[in-house]
Amino acid sequence: MLVALFLAIGLLTAISNLYAQFYQTKLKQNELLMLQKESHQLLTYLQQHIQHLGYQGASRQQTNFRLFEQDNKRYAIDLNGQCFIFFYDLNDDGCLGKRATKHSSCINRQTNQTKDLAKEVFGIKLERKSLYIYDKNNLEHCSRQECRQLLNACREKWRRFTSEDDYWVERLHFTWLEEPKLLRIALKLTSKKQKLVSYEASGLVYILNH
Repeated sequence: MLVALFLAIGLLTAISNLYAQFYQTKLKQNELLMLQKESHQLLTYLQQHIQHLGYQGASRQQTNFRLFEQDNKRYAIDLNGQCFIFFYDLNDDGCLGKRATKHSSCINRQTNQTKDLAKEVFGIKLERKSLYIYDKNNLEHCSRQECRQLLNACREKWRRFTSEDDYWVERLHFTWLEEPKLLRIALKLTSKKQKLVSYEASGLVYILNH
């Protein structure tokens, strides 16, 4: 009788351990799939914008692009490669930001005259295990000297882009493989629920307007 009881207890313990292992494995798999999905969504978002880096529409009369360039560049990566800021002509009007009217000048005496700059400036950076994006319009009426500070904005306070509810961003890194034609983005996310579960991904961006 005792032998049968011990065997039953042993069997139940083994089944319980197997179930616990299965449950933990399932949790890890679910978290890994979530990290994989989020990583590739982030990479796709970045690639879709970065590929247009520097684009400028054909209507370039009285354009303001040169106000914001640094050394003839329309982008900047900080020294540690964790912040990338750039601009392009999203609305195809030949200027950075929106012209007041269809044919109005974007510059007057070396001062910017456009609005909604933030819609055509794209910045992404890693800070405190989250991604932040550029969202400022404080340079709408900037002088040449002020406008050129746009590409130095990595140290400013930006808006949080990723949520901390599900994961941390452990790594974001931008590397030129062939400047300014080919850029590599590396990303690593770690689960908050399963701290030993992480996912790394990378993607290439071919710049269409180099």
